[in-house]
Amino acid sequence: MSKRVRKMFLGGNTGCGFYSFYEQLNSGENVRTYVLKGGPGTGKSSFMRYIGQQMWERGYEVEEFHCSSDCNSLDGVHIPSLGVALVDGTAPHVIDPQHPGIIQSVIELSAYWNDAVLRTKREEMRQAVHHKSILFRRAYGYLALAKQIRAEIEAYVEETGALDKAGLNRLALQLTQDLFPNGISTGRPPRERHLFASAITPEGVVNHLPTLVDGMHRRVWVRGANGVNCSLIINAVLQAAQLRGYYTEVYHCPLDPKRIDHVIIPQLGMAVCNASEPYDLVLGNGDRIVNTEDYLDESRLAPFSSDLERLHSSYQEMFARAIDLIRRAKEIHVYIETLYTPQMDFNGIERRRQQILEEILELARSN
Repeated sequence: MSKRVRKMFLGGNTGCGFYSFYEQLNSGENVRTYVLKGGPGTGKSSFMRYIGQQMWERGYEVEEFHCSSDCNSLDGVHIPSLGVALVDGTAPHVIDPQHPGIIQSVIELSAYWNDAVLRTKREEMRQAVHHKSILFRRAYGYLALAKQIRAEIEAYVEETGALDKAGLNRLALQLTQDLFPNGISTGRPPRERHLFASAITPEGVVNHLPTLVDGMHRRVWVRGANGVNCSLIINAVLQAAQLRGYYTEVYHCPLDPKRIDHVIIPQLGMAVCNASEPYDLVLGNGDRIVNTEDYLDESRLAPFSSDLERLHSSYQEMFARAIDLIRRAKEIHVYIETLYTPQMDFNGIERRRQQILEEILELARSN
């Protein structure tokens, strides 16, 4: 068994608002899922982290799903080889079990709080939640502007004819031929799993891609020029994998979730990833770099250099304002947690957590 922790995001703060892939928690069917319900500060993240840590220490690969609004908090944990998952089922990532008591169980942490005391703080909580929602709405407005500005930059590239599209298409075709030389199909229908490798958080853009590509022996990094959408090449690889029936992990852009930034094909040990901003390029032995800069004629953009500089500056400003608002929203969330935490019976929660751990270990022993 592998001792590996893969980190990713199920949801993100994007230019389209909060965007969720919560239905993609697991990569298969009939996964035993524990849905944790309860307010902020009730111990959901610690509950899941403990289970994940215990299983990792026993040699199991663990997937951690981090919270885009608080990088130190978890939204979920998945143990793929056992078909077990735990997930935060409170807003904005509401999950209602379809088969309660059979393959999904609800863990109500509200059973462990002092309801009488919390009722006296109801107005404080209501005001705090309202203020937090205002900050998030404003943040999403700025992210939408940043997304629109990036589209404007790309429009300059498109309308000036600065991008050699035919050359880029030939590059994409050549890359897929190199990666899938025999063209043989697996004979199975393709499966996909959609997630985020990075997210826009109170600390800026947090990227967990290194934990996902670790162990992949064929890695291709697509380096993009300003105004060039690398998704064209990455989509070509995805389509080639789908045609051959491979299972693929598809990771979306944190600003524009309609775009694909990375594709991982576990069966082939292959990863094709966007290496443009905000991703850091850390090369390993045998890694391949694809440069889209080679297909961009900068001289055609020269007459509009001042316009593009202003757009880039505006983009950075909108992004920074959004992150500041998300940071302020987190501060309010932390305050709300201080209202709940003192009223929790954490000894009772610990007993419940040990019970769940024993259920999972019993499942592991029976496999």
